[in-house]
Amino acid sequence: MRFLPILVAVFAFLNMAAPPEKVTIQTNAICEMCKVSIEKNLLAIEGVQKAELDLVTKKVKIKFDDALVDVATLRQAIANTGYEADDVPPRPKAQANLANCCKPEELKEKTCSKSCAKTCDDEEGTK
Repeated sequence: MRFLPILVAVFAFLNMAAPPEKVTIQTNAICEMCKVSIEKNLLAIEGVQKAELDLVTKKVKIKFDDALVDVATLRQAIANTGYEADDVPPRPKAQANLANCCKPEELKEKTCSKSCAKTCDDEEGTK
């Protein structure tokens, strides 16, 4: 009986906590390697609860605690990984270090390392 007021107080406090914020950010991700990199880097940020990239739409849906992280930080994290994030351009050095198949056409090397799920031949339509 003594613990009842404490339990009620704890329950009330937990219900007062704000629900997580949600944001959708447009990227230029291409393949599964891109997806893994972006999601991994976002999930490493304190306050990010969920990050899921849809490769068809190239949009990443993020659930986060806005008391710990803001949307600008999330966009910058994606850019620091080497990808566009809405209007935030990719960090050039990070973009240069991406697998060849993950790079924009103008940065791709002539020989392709076939290390990602979608090969450069698949992208060019040749086999």
